[in-house]
Amino acid sequence: MCIRDSSYTGMTTGSRVVINYRDQWPSIPGTFTTYAASYDQYFPKMKSGIGLLVVRDQAGSGNLNLTDIGLLYSYDITLNRYWHVRPGIKFEYGQRGVDFEKLVFGDQLNIDAAPSTSSLEGKPLTKVGYIDVDASVVAYSSQYWVGFSAEQLLRPNQSFYEYDSRLSIKYVLHGGYKMPIHRKRMKSKHEAESVTFSMLYQNEDMHDQLDLGAYWHKVPFTLGLWFRGIPVIGRQTGYESIDAVIVLVGYEIYDLKFGYSYDYTLSKLIGITGGSHEISLIYEFNKNLELKRKNRQVTIPCPNF
Repeated sequence: MCIRDSSYTGMTTGSRVVINYRDQWPSIPGTFTTYAASYDQYFPKMKSGIGLLVVRDQAGSGNLNLTDIGLLYSYDITLNRYWHVRPGIKFEYGQRGVDFEKLVFGDQLNIDAAPSTSSLEGKPLTKVGYIDVDASVVAYSSQYWVGFSAEQLLRPNQSFYEYDSRLSIKYVLHGGYKMPIHRKRMKSKHEAESVTFSMLYQNEDMHDQLDLGAYWHKVPFTLGLWFRGIPVIGRQTGYESIDAVIVLVGYEIYDLKFGYSYDYTLSKLIGITGGSHEISLIYEFNKNLELKRKNRQVTIPCPNF
C-alpha cells in the first residue's frame, strides 16, 4: 500500500490518472464514502513531478463532508546509481460542510432534556474553508524505500462555531522491501515475480497506529494482505488498536491497472460494519520510451494499488 503523499508525484515515465472510490462500513446508516481523483506528470528535464489531487469525503445523516483540492510537487535527487531521494510538498485548499437541518438533537426528542448545542450557540456555519501544507521525503532504490511526511502543518481550524478546534500535525513513517523470486529463471522483466513487505506508522496528537502488509506480484496479478492497527509496544493509546485485516487483488492490462480491496473488521464492531470496499483505477500514458529504455527513471518498488 503506497502512501499517496507528494513525494510520489510523477513517479512514472509520463502521465498518470488515478481514480479511487471507497465505501466504509456500509451496514451502518450514514455510511462513510470517499471519492478521489488525481493526475500527475513527470518532467525529466526538470527532474520534477507535478500533480493535482481532488478528494471528497461524505459521512453521516447530516451530510458531513470534506472536499480537498491539492497541488503537489516533487523533485528527484540522484545520490548514486542505486539510490534516489525525493522531497515533495503539497498545497491544498479544503472545505468542510454539514447540513444542520438533517441533524436531530436531544432537546428535539425530549422537552425535559438539557438544551443542546443547537439552542445554546445560535446558528452555526454550514461551511468552513481553510488552506494547509503537507511536506514529505522518500529515499528509495529498486528494492528498498523509506519515507517520512508531516501533514496538516498549518493546523487549520475546522470548527463550525467560534471555537479554536485546530487539527494536530500528523506524522507518517513508511517503508518496505521488494524481494525478487526466481529472477535468474525469468526470460524478461514481464515475467518477473516478487514479494514486497511494507509498513506504515502514523501518529497524531496522542494517538498512533501501526500497519504491516505484504504483496505477491507477477504480471498481470497482484495479491496483498495487510493488518491495520497493530498495538505499539509501550504506547498507551487509550483505545482499542486492532482494527482490520485487508485483502487486495490487482490486475493490469497494458497501461491500465485495476485494484479492489476489502477491509474485514477485527475490533468490537466485528459483524456490524459490513467491512469496507475500495476500488482503484490507474491509467498511465504519454510514456517517455527513451527514458524507460535507458532505465534512468528508478521507481519506488512498492505496488501501485
